[in-house]
Amino acid sequence: MKVNIMFFGSDGRQMVWQKPNSELEMKNLTSSVKHGGGSQMVWGSTSAVGVGNLHFIDEMMDKYMYLDILKQNLKQSAEKMGISPHYKLYLDNDPKHNAHICRL
Repeated sequence: MKVNIMFFGSDGRQMVWQKPNSELEMKNLTSSVKHGGGSQMVWGSTSAVGVGNLHFIDEMMDKYMYLDILKQNLKQSAEKMGISPHYKLYLDNDPKHNAHICRL
């Protein structure tokens, strides 16, 4: 699983719930940062029994980097969650996930 974490705000629309005819309260507003504030790409694993390792990705990921992430984290995460050796890795259709060198 890949996740993109936004440090400040959201990359989508934000909503504030308030009572009709009430004044907008400053505590309900989030501060903003010019030019987005940045983000961080993260690889992680989850199961019904818990979560595995997180791996922070600092550059553009290709199939070789993805394979290294799997080698460093997948087996260790499965053992940490207590599901090793009986687990399945589910992926989306990203080409680097389906690359021949990444097939288990």
